[in-house]
Amino acid sequence: MSYNTSTHVSSADRVIAGLFAAGVMFMLGYTVVRATLSQSSTQTGAVTESSDVQVTIPGEGTLWADFGTSY
Repeated sequence: MSYNTSTHVSSADRVIAGLFAAGVMFMLGYTVVRATLSQSSTQTGAVTESSDVQVTIPGEGTLWADFGTSY
């Protein structure tokens, strides 16, 4: 009995896998950046409590507001 071990991957499958991997990497990077900014703002908040410094973490709408309109 012989088994066919070769697999055929179409270009559409590669595109879908690439888009999925890019989406996962984007979400992971976005989460890490947000967590880092949040952590740094809580640490510096105690030190600069009496000053006028504000650390603002932008929301998703603000981050995507200029998408496709600027280069």
